[in-house]
Amino acid sequence: MTNQIQIKTLLAQYAPRPKQLFLLVSLFISTAFVHSAIAQEEELDAGNMPADEGVMDSAAALDSSGSLALDSLEAESEETALAEESAEAAPSGEEALWTQGKVLFQGKCASCHHPLRDGTGPALSGVRQRWIDNGDFEDKSGEEWLYAWIRNNNNVLDAGHPYANDLYQQWGEAKMNLFAGLKDDEIDALLYYVDNSSQFAPAAAVTEAAAGEGEAGGIGKEFLSKYLLFIGIGLFLLVLILARVQAVLKRIELQKTGQPIPPYVPIWKSKRIYAVLVPLLLFAGAKTLMESAIGVGRQQAYQPDQPIAYSHALHAGQLNIECQYCHSGASKSKHSNIPSADVCMNCHMQVNANSEDGGRSEIAKIYASVGWDPNAIGGGSYIAYPESVEADDLDSMYRTYLSQDYNEEELMDEAVQVALTEDVEAVLAMYNSPIPWVRIHNLPDHVYFNHAQHVNAGNVECQSCHGPIQEMEVVYQWSPLSMGWCINCHRNSEVDQNNPYYEQHYHNLSDEATVEDIGGTECQKCHY
Repeated sequence: MTNQIQIKTLLAQYAPRPKQLFLLVSLFISTAFVHSAIAQEEELDAGNMPADEGVMDSAAALDSSGSLALDSLEAESEETALAEESAEAAPSGEEALWTQGKVLFQGKCASCHHPLRDGTGPALSGVRQRWIDNGDFEDKSGEEWLYAWIRNNNNVLDAGHPYANDLYQQWGEAKMNLFAGLKDDEIDALLYYVDNSSQFAPAAAVTEAAAGEGEAGGIGKEFLSKYLLFIGIGLFLLVLILARVQAVLKRIELQKTGQPIPPYVPIWKSKRIYAVLVPLLLFAGAKTLMESAIGVGRQQAYQPDQPIAYSHALHAGQLNIECQYCHSGASKSKHSNIPSADVCMNCHMQVNANSEDGGRSEIAKIYASVGWDPNAIGGGSYIAYPESVEADDLDSMYRTYLSQDYNEEELMDEAVQVALTEDVEAVLAMYNSPIPWVRIHNLPDHVYFNHAQHVNAGNVECQSCHGPIQEMEVVYQWSPLSMGWCINCHRNSEVDQNNPYYEQHYHNLSDEATVEDIGGTECQKCHY
């Protein structure tokens, strides 16, 4: 009887308290969250199941009742799927020609031309027909002269071709690049693309959209991280509850055997807890300190404000201007240069903003930097003596130009006048001075990196290091540019063995040799 009374006393002493009740409720909530996450995943899977999978399930049900043979249906479905995949995988002849022409256009023509609108040079859509319409000259057809013009326009001008010379004069005697190595079939593809530049673009957009929808299915990374966090909390609470139950049972056992019962020690005073938590906290602190030290000087995702709102998404993305048209030093020098304002003026002497874009306030900064009067007759001209122009005249010049972004009614608004004055002041701050671009990518002084080596010998694309630059409205540092990141790239990048340098100095390389195999991970390559 005495033992029973003591056991009841112990049970009453260790009966659930608010603290224990809170632990139980927390565990229940965590379990419910996990259950809901699993249910959501199952619903997503069911909602994203293709229609043909539903047919397969129905066929299986019918087969179990003897109505349909599943094996024959599966075989038929597989054959159909294979036929569809092979049909989709093989592009049509026109699409292949269009794709080839697009690649050639982007690499050789896009810096000055656009298929549908004028740029530094005229719009190219219909160029073949225009040359044909201008007739034969010296026993050659207009199309033959066009091919000769594309390869070497100087020869056509020297031959005195009337249409070519008129075109040359009309576009300010601008020099065109020479493409002597282009073959007839490549020029055919190029001309096909400029005449049909939008033919296959919608299909590509639909494909990208479908791919995006496919990636959207399932549990996202953010949801999954919360999912795992709640599981961890639930398991931790479960461990605490089980430890508490074990302690109670241990005391009951000691009471039954008549052994002394040790005094109760709260969990926050337990030496065992400290023995586990202290090393974990030390490890977490050391890891945080190490990561902070490693990150000193790194600026991944660095995205400073620039003095001009230049959009790579517009210029490199929509207009397909080749990167090296502006950053010409990338293939010739250790550094990839920031283009001067004169490079911008190659296009912006002809290309202007429209009122819908409201871009005159940014383009005017380029004009001010180089001393360009946008209001002069003929579309603008350079100011002969920019340092001698009075401040009031400059204010009036650029205010007149910027006012074209507004209609007469808007110009009567006081708020518009304030905004216009601020824009004029920002433009005048750039007058007759270099544009103060803010550098984004910067390696430590003890690191050697050569742009020309990577562009020429390695054939490395700009996007490999700079990310999707053609999609960035405001440029940011996409990659960490850390030592580990560079080494991993050298370990995984295969050597371009078509390069004459490698053919001369490395005779026994395997076909799958990487940069690491030719010394790309040696310390002296980057630190000397």
